Amino acid sequence: MARKRDDSDLSGLRPDLAAAAGRLGTRLRDPGELAPVAAYLSDDETVRYVVLGTHERGGGVLVLTDRRLLFFLRRVMTPTLDLRLGAISSVTTSSGFSTGEVAMDVGKDVVAVTRITRVDLEPLAHAIRRAVLAAPGEPEAAEGASGTDPFEAMEKLAHLRDTGVLTEAEFAAKKQELLDRL
Repeated sequence: MARKRDDSDLSGLRPDLAAAAGRLGTRLRDPGELAPVAAYLSDDETVRYVVLGTHERGGGVLVLTDRRLLFFLRRVMTPTLDLRLGAISSVTTSSGFSTGEVAMDVGKDVVAVTRITRVDLEPLAHAIRRAVLAAPGEPEAAEGASGTDPFEAMEKLAHLRDTGVLTEAEFAAKKQELLDRL
């Protein structure tokens, strides 16, 4: 019989990591899989989302922070993926009956994480898109600068929408902010 996991199993983790992992509930069978994550995070880096999945044929955990994506294979102490959010140009998803895939365009390459449960897939993609937009040094931060040309910023926003980083609603909100500054 399977042992029921309670949230106290996450008590030894950083609070932001425990909160993000807590939403997995009993799908996270071994909270020890998250133990190596904290060693790769800086003190001012915040964990936003944690999902289970497969990257390069190995199962493990995908961790989204406010700066990057990390993937840790089960029982491996170092990440097999450490991807800066600023390197991601678009995010797409595809799904089957019970699981799906999130794919990120990184230059000419595509980085994919598969076998993500359908319930986690779209919320994860949305969280990645928002994190890419808000990442330090990314378009959202540049647009807030006083010397930025609003027309150039509008072109950048349109590109982000066209490549899937921004949803239509997010694009419309940012567009309105730019128009209000004119």
